[in-house]
Amino acid sequence: MSQLNIKELYNTINQKTLKRMEVYDETLQKCHKRIKYNASLMRTYCFFQIPEFIIGVPLFNSYEMKTYIINSLKSNGFQLMYLEPNWLFISWEDKSSKTLINKTVKEIKKTKPATDYKSIQTFKPSGIYDQSTLMGLGTKLQ
Repeated sequence: MSQLNIKELYNTINQKTLKRMEVYDETLQKCHKRIKYNASLMRTYCFFQIPEFIIGVPLFNSYEMKTYIINSLKSNGFQLMYLEPNWLFISWEDKSSKTLINKTVKEIKKTKPATDYKSIQTFKPSGIYDQSTLMGLGTKLQ
């Protein structure tokens, strides 16, 4: 009489779950690469498409993958907006630094530049050429 081992059944379920989580984590790593690339371009946002399937990988639940990626990114402090059917808008803009920059720009605009300019007519050149040398050059050019 053949018997069925329950532990083997649980082991296969656990292995499939681990494989599925590895696929989710690989997709999250791709998302991290996209974020780093956009940050290197001096952007504070990016778009990421959550794949519905991956060639060469067993089918997975795209809703679970979306939930996994969103929860992971939110726990890292990113601001997310989900756009149907499977796009994520990811932002990491620091609101406090933006308001600080705006305040300093306003302060710079409020301060007026110094007006200690001199008129051109009052300028007395102290160059190496005196008047007679300049007159001599003028006659040679004509």
